[in-house]
Amino acid sequence: MLQLVLFAIRCVDTKEAVGLYWAPDLETLWWMVEAIIDPDDCEYCVVDAPAAITWPGKVPAIGVERGEVDEDIEALSRDVSFEFALSDVVGGEIIKGWIRMPSAPEPEEEYPEILREWKR
Repeated sequence: MLQLVLFAIRCVDTKEAVGLYWAPDLETLWWMVEAIIDPDDCEYCVVDAPAAITWPGKVPAIGVERGEVDEDIEALSRDVSFEFALSDVVGGEIIKGWIRMPSAPEPEEEYPEILREWKR
């Protein structure tokens, strides 16, 4: 079974949230973040305690075919709640332990800098 790690990603300068990512390793995380924003502008924090995203109250079903109905997705996005360790990250209880994302690998590098920085 593939083991995933939960990472919180934010912008270095503004501390603005980028996202919560589940990835098997830091290299995969880098490429996932790169699809959304320049990783050079980001830092990450490993969420290494029990965590949950919940939907308190009445919300649409998940894991079902939706067709063209976008209202269900909007309702799920609007009514989300972060619990346990995610509450700590989102609520500012974890202010230390953020690590800057490494620079992008150079095309001509034999062993990309991203892997050297993460000691792989």
